[in-house]
Amino acid sequence: MFGYQIPRDYEEVMELDRKNGNTKWKEAIDLELKQIDDYQTFKDVGKAEIKTKGQVMNAPEGYKKIRVHLVFAVKHDGRHKARLVADGHLTRNTTEGAYSGVVSLQSLRIVMFLSELNALKLWGADIGNAYLEAYTEEKIFIVAGPEFGERKGHILIISKALYGLRTSGARWHDRLFDVMRDMGFSPSKNDPDIWMRLSKDGEVYEYIAVYVDDLAIVAKDPAEICQILKDKFKFKLKGDGPLEYHLGCGYWRDPDGTLVADPKKYIEKMMEWYEQEFGEKPRKFKTPLEPGDHPEIDESPECSEETNLGTSP
Repeated sequence: MFGYQIPRDYEEVMELDRKNGNTKWKEAIDLELKQIDDYQTFKDVGKAEIKTKGQVMNAPEGYKKIRVHLVFAVKHDGRHKARLVADGHLTRNTTEGAYSGVVSLQSLRIVMFLSELNALKLWGADIGNAYLEAYTEEKIFIVAGPEFGERKGHILIISKALYGLRTSGARWHDRLFDVMRDMGFSPSKNDPDIWMRLSKDGEVYEYIAVYVDDLAIVAKDPAEICQILKDKFKFKLKGDGPLEYHLGCGYWRDPDGTLVADPKKYIEKMMEWYEQEFGEKPRKFKTPLEPGDHPEIDESPECSEETNLGTSP
């Protein structure tokens, strides 16, 4: 991924760091666990008493034991990232709402068009550890592994909407819904993940397009919106500023000021994946058309209105 080898588990993290002569992956794990602790995600209830076959004798009453694992990635700017994910498939199926939508690509393009049409500013922002802003209603716990350091072997009750749980997406969606409403935004009837409100002067609408924790903000003063999210709601925003990279596309302006969406980094990533998977670079094509194909304009006369309606003369 972006030229880096990605570890599959904690043991491989230690191996890669030794091989690379640094501690980037271990630092990514430590940062992830620190942030999780900052959100008070776990409640430590002491050392687990484990019998044969992994049975926890002192498990909290009414709680189910599940597992967690680490997922690793490298961001487009080279940052090493670790994410602690719950094995939510081990929990029971729920009858309550677990669905959480995301903005469609078509809606996102319309919002960007409106930013240009109304001379509004286009900003992006990423809400750090978004799911941990919400509480989970599931009664579950884990027995901490070696990545938890001194807490290895302890029973940790999960109190926040940890990534991977069946209902975490819905709980985060509920939390963001309350925040958007408090800021005066309402969901679009066409796409509920487009939030809109009138600007303070009442001249134009302002928009926030939401893709889980990635925000595309179109407003007269997007900096003020970001500051409110930080100060009032205590969201930890990352990369807030004029939109440069969002959902796999880079954004920039050509010499005449036209906004351009450029998927160059995404294409490079896919080509890298192809080479790793098949051991060769993909073949180059100048056009998707067949060689020698020459499309022609259809100049035949149009059908009459009567013919279109299927009526006879």
